[in-house]
Amino acid sequence: MEALKGFDIDAPRWDQSTFMGRLKHFFNITDCRTVLLPDSRLDEAKALVESFRAGSVPPGTTEEQLHYAKKLYDSAFHPDTGDRMNLIGRMSFQVPGGMAITGFMLQFY
Repeated sequence: MEALKGFDIDAPRWDQSTFMGRLKHFFNITDCRTVLLPDSRLDEAKALVESFRAGSVPPGTTEEQLHYAKKLYDSAFHPDTGDRMNLIGRMSFQVPGGMAITGFMLQFY
């Protein structure tokens, strides 16, 4: 935990006052690769994020692992309740879901 002193898991990873920082942030939260991950991997990410917030992290955990765990946690779990969200309600599903809906609308117009 000493190596991660000063690391804030809830702070934005990129500078939100710049266009590129905001662009990277929104590409990160709409990454559709997170939709395909199994529930067990999402639960591991949730456990890592919650253990970091509680002040105990497994030895050898890097900032990059914490950023990835936070990305998975934010992509799959409701921010207020902490419950896993339905697949079609996740931000990471908006791109493939929107493409499917648009394709059907164009096909049957």
